[in-house]
Amino acid sequence: MSTPDVLIVDDDRLLRTMLKDALDDVPCHVREADSGDAALAAVAEKAPQVILLDLIMPGKSGLDLLKTFAAHRPPMRIVVISSLDTESLVQQALKDGAHGFLAKPFHPLDVQSVVRAALEAAEGAP
Repeated sequence: MSTPDVLIVDDDRLLRTMLKDALDDVPCHVREADSGDAALAAVAEKAPQVILLDLIMPGKSGLDLLKTFAAHRPPMRIVVISSLDTESLVQQALKDGAHGFLAKPFHPLDVQSVVRAALEAAEGAP
C-alpha cells in the first residue's frame, strides 16, 4: 500500500512547519497549502487521505472549504484546527463534515494522535 497523503491547509507558514514537524513520526507524505485556492488545487491534483484545515484564512475560509471537501469522493478525513475552540464552532465544524477538531495551541503528540486516528479511519472507509 502506498504512503498516505496528509494536506496541511493554513495561511501561517510557521504553523504549517510546526504541524509538519509534529508529523515526522507518522508514516505519511505531507503537503502544504497556504490558502483556500491552493488547497483546492492540491486536492484536485491528488486527493489526500487527511486534511488538517485551519478555519480562519483570508479569501476562502476553512468553513467554506470544509463543506466542499466533506462532499468529496473518495472521502477525505478532515481535522479542523483553530484557535477559536468555542463549543458552537466545534459542533458546526463536525456538522459540516469535520472528523475531528484540534485547538490551537496544540501539543505535537495531539497532532500525531488525531492524524493517526484519521488515517486509520480513512483506511477502513469503503
